[in-house]
Amino acid sequence: MNFDHYDDDSVAIALDLINHYGTAPRMAAGAHDTPLPDLGCFLEERQVSSAGVRTGDEAAAQQLADRLHAVFTTHDAGDAAATINAVLADHGAVPHLTEHDDPGWHLHYQPAGVGPIDRLAVVAAMGLATVLRTSGIRRFGRCDATACRDVYVDTSRNNRRRFCGETCANRSHVAAHRARQRADEHTA
Repeated sequence: MNFDHYDDDSVAIALDLINHYGTAPRMAAGAHDTPLPDLGCFLEERQVSSAGVRTGDEAAAQQLADRLHAVFTTHDAGDAAATINAVLADHGAVPHLTEHDDPGWHLHYQPAGVGPIDRLAVVAAMGLATVLRTSGIRRFGRCDATACRDVYVDTSRNNRRRFCGETCANRSHVAAHRARQRADEHTA
């Protein structure tokens, strides 16, 4: 399942925001006592303008990440939509078509000159809105690994993904295999 390039980027930004700044993913990773990632670097690495980043914006990014994390913890599409809509409204979303670059006509979600948190919020929320609209609530997932609470969007054909990535999947499968071996040793 692929969204168009612009939407794919927005979805990836939303996931990265939640997984890097969100309280639950950071606590599960044991990173809750470490400083939040530098927001300017985070934005630049994702080709989002870091213009206007100020001291303290990392805390605002964490609040935003925690708010968007709710989309992944509900099983109700209406609740997810309400969260996304509230973020869009609170951060001044004004979608409009523009044709200033190579991809031809495309959507911008806000007028020029908005602050970095508003810019990040609207891009991330629009990515999640695209997933909810095109694929439904069941595509939002949280990693099943014991020490991970990262979120993901399940793009598999059969909607059976359980882990945020291969690392967590491999660790969980190895742990389950070893547990079965220990159980077999005790019963033998």
